[in-house]
Formats: sequence, structure tokens, C-alpha cells
Amino acid sequence: MLGHARALPEDDSSPGSLVTPEELVDQVKVQFKRRKFAVGLVLAIIDFYRKLDALGKFTSFEEFLAAHPRREKTGAGGTANTLIVEWGDRTLSLRPSFNKVQRLIRVEHKRFDFPNAPGHATQAWVNYPEWFDSILQYDEAEIRAVEEGVLQFVLEVLPSHEVDPSSLKPLARPFARLLEDFEPSCTGEKPGAVFQGMVFAYIRADAPHLFLEVAKVGAGSKRLQRVGDIDGWQGERLVITAEVKSYELDLRGAEGLGTFIGEASGRRALATIAALSFTDEAREFLEGEGVRVLDLDRLHSLVDLWDPLKQQAAFDAFEYYVHHVEKSGPISKRLAEFVEAEEGAEDESGA
Repeated sequence: MLGHARALPEDDSSPGSLVTPEELVDQVKVQFKRRKFAVGLVLAIIDFYRKLDALGKFTSFEEFLAAHPRREKTGAGGTANTLIVEWGDRTLSLRPSFNKVQRLIRVEHKRFDFPNAPGHATQAWVNYPEWFDSILQYDEAEIRAVEEGVLQFVLEVLPSHEVDPSSLKPLARPFARLLEDFEPSCTGEKPGAVFQGMVFAYIRADAPHLFLEVAKVGAGSKRLQRVGDIDGWQGERLVITAEVKSYELDLRGAEGLGTFIGEASGRRALATIAALSFTDEAREFLEGEGVRVLDLDRLHSLVDLWDPLKQQAAFDAFEYYVHHVEKSGPISKRLAEFVEAEEGAEDESGA
């Protein structure tokens, strides 16, 4: 009734013989060495029988097939390699039961080394006649013992890939913290240096494909033959240029940037004006000129969307600017104190 079974390996029981629940679990363990899917197959057989309410109702697989005749053709007319039986006016396949077991082992219990091969597994059903016969003989307690024994076995022998959240240290968001807590200017520091470094770091992390030119604050863009305080290049072409003002920019100040705006427009470059804040009139004027307006609040809201690694790249760029471009002792000292305080706060939160 099972069809033409393939030759069984020496560790298989002889076809048609009945096995106890304990022997069945032992057979699964032996089969697992070369056929990991055997674990899923025996659990799928139990689920398959449960769906058909067949457990405890038949004394043999042959009797079961008399009540639920096997379909040897699929609905599409092809040969059915898996077990498909009639169920009233419907049919039921072994495959969905195996899929259910596979999800239990791979998805719920995170044993990703369990093979993802339901087609291969369910077409091997003909090799296990004693399982189909024996399971029908078990009472509910014995069925539960098989299910628990087989599942416990596979969970023990296959490593779990589940991640323990408690073992993961939260990734820092250093640049967002810098924008939030590191004052743009302090007594004894060159005005505008910190904010220019912040804008440089933002552009560096947001456009890592561009080559950036920047100098210490007050160096003079014209004297250095640059368009803005920060220029971003793709080869010989200027792609983005930014003027940085570390104060609130009003309409008069905005109108005074006409030369910068004109040169950026002539080069078809993206012009950005960055300031701590803008008056409404200045913002309206600049946006009317096609200029990208970036204040400290907007900068913070954009950076807050970044992933931690991009945040770290921006923070690294700010450190580079402070130590290798601006070369300001007071800012370097304040930054070191900021980093030390942040690291201390992280240690306390992770303790």
C-alpha cells in the first residue's frame, strides 16, 4: 500500500513492523545523523493524523488508507510524491504538516541548521511504513511522549540562533548627542568654529562619496579660491557648497550672500546656508533663491533619523575637524571632557 519504497539503510526498522514510542524516538535519533528531516517527518505524521482525527481510530496504516484513499495525482495532474489522501470531499497532504513543524523548529525555536527542504522530506514518507503503522496504535500520552522526546532531542543537538537582547550593548548615537549637548560656542573659543565643524561632519557623513574641502573658521573662502566655507567635489565638479554662520541670520545678512548664491548657481551646485537660526524673512528669501536652508534644529532632526554607524561616522568627522583642521586647544579639551562624560553615562546605563 505504500508504493515502491527505496532501499532502507541498515539502521532502519524492517517495513511494517510496529515500534514502541521509546523505540520510535530512538529511531529518529539514529536517522537524524544522515537525514535531519526525519525529526520533522515524524512530527508531521502526528500532525497529519490529528487533522484527520485518525489517532486511536485505526489499527493499521492499511486500514487508515481504506478510509482515506491515497491520491497519486496532484490537483494539477502531476505525480504526487508526497502523501495525499481523500478527506470527505476534499484532500489533505502531508506537506502542510511538515511545513508547520519546520516553522516550529526553524522560526519559533531558531534552529536554522534544520534543513529547509519540505519537498525532499515529504517525498521520503514511503521509507517509514513502521512509523505510519505504529503511531496509529499509540494513546494520547504516548503521542505526547514522542512529540516531546523528538522535539527535545532536536533542540538539544542543533544550536539556537536566537539573540539574547540582554547581551547586546545599545549602540550609541554620538552625533545626535553632540548636536544636543555640545554648545556651539563657549568663552575662549574662536566664534563659529564648533558650528562649522558640525556642518562639515554632517556633510561628510551624509555624502561620503564627495571630496570635501574645509579650512579653519575665518580662513577666507575667496583667498583659498573656494566657493563656500565647505565645498564638496566629485572629481573636478563642485556638487555641494555651504556657507556657515554661527548666529541668527536675518534678511540683511541673507541678501549679503548674493555672490555666493550666484557662483553656486552658475556651477549648478547645491547651495546650502547653515546658521544657528534664521528669521522668517531670511528663510523665505533664501528658499526663494533655491538655497537649502539648514539651522541647528533642522540639523538635529535630520541626524536623529540616522542609524548609529552613520552617527559614528559624523562624530569621527567632527573629531577630525577639531584636531586636524581647526586645531583649537580649548575646543579639543572641551570635546575630550564631553566624550569622557558620555562614556561614563553609557557605562552606568549598561551596568
